[in-house]
Amino acid sequence: MIHWIGSTPLSPAPRVVTVGGFDGVHPGHLRVVQEMQRIAHERDIEVLVASFDPHPRALLFGEEERRLTTPAERAGLLKDAGAHHVVTLAFSNEMAAMSPEDFVETILCNQLGAKAVVVGHDHRFGRGRSGNIDVLKRLGHEHGFDVVQMEALVQDGDPVSSSRIRDQLSQGHVAEAACLLGRRYSFSGTVVKGAGRGRTIGVPTANLNPSDARKVIPLKGVYAVRVALPGDDTPAPGMMNIGYRPTFDGSGLHLEVNILDWTGDLYGREVRVEFVARIRDEQKFSGPEELVTQLNRDRQRCRALLEDVS
Repeated sequence: MIHWIGSTPLSPAPRVVTVGGFDGVHPGHLRVVQEMQRIAHERDIEVLVASFDPHPRALLFGEEERRLTTPAERAGLLKDAGAHHVVTLAFSNEMAAMSPEDFVETILCNQLGAKAVVVGHDHRFGRGRSGNIDVLKRLGHEHGFDVVQMEALVQDGDPVSSSRIRDQLSQGHVAEAACLLGRRYSFSGTVVKGAGRGRTIGVPTANLNPSDARKVIPLKGVYAVRVALPGDDTPAPGMMNIGYRPTFDGSGLHLEVNILDWTGDLYGREVRVEFVARIRDEQKFSGPEELVTQLNRDRQRCRALLEDVS
């Protein structure tokens, strides 16, 4: 039995379908959706994107999931790109054991209504990833759907991929990640009470608890960011610290954002942080006075970097 997450089973209809991770919804993914739109317009059918939760590697190999987008973010971006339907299939051991033939018949045809299938350059499917493009084309001929395979989108000599973007973020290269992603990387979090040290030293911060623990957190350090606040259409400039508070012998990773030229109470509310540039590494200072001096320099640099950013 196929289980759906956050959606009800689809009504029968002919569709152009793709199945994949689509984490980040980067420009390579958008090219797939654009090709699907072209086919859908020619045939007067719907565009459907299907992905999995959890990621197959997390279930099969116990790998930690490090997401660029939550399922809700992914669905919103794909629908903005032109998908009529974005569905999430609950990946299970039962699904992992399906042969390519069963996967095509049960999911692509019976569940998703595939009359055309568009896949990426490295698409594999079915038990043990045994299904490749040749198998898919053979099964398409048997079941009455066409198959289109997209070439990789190459940037700076290598394919644009979700893993490449994650690697850039893990090194703190948020500007480079934005170039690959096609937009600045961001995550949302709920503001929670912290130790209150920021307010006592004149640099009040909002302490964030990420809304999805599986989202990628960039390398620890200080960043120039834009902060989307509840009820405000224009993001505010900010300075974010990701780290362990070594000056105060802190423990555990903390996500703290200082919103420039803003005061108010955000406790319990959700904000979204968009990364613009990395300012410096995390440092241990001799005490609060040296820390405050550096933070004031950091704020000036963030303000200058963000002045013309939109």
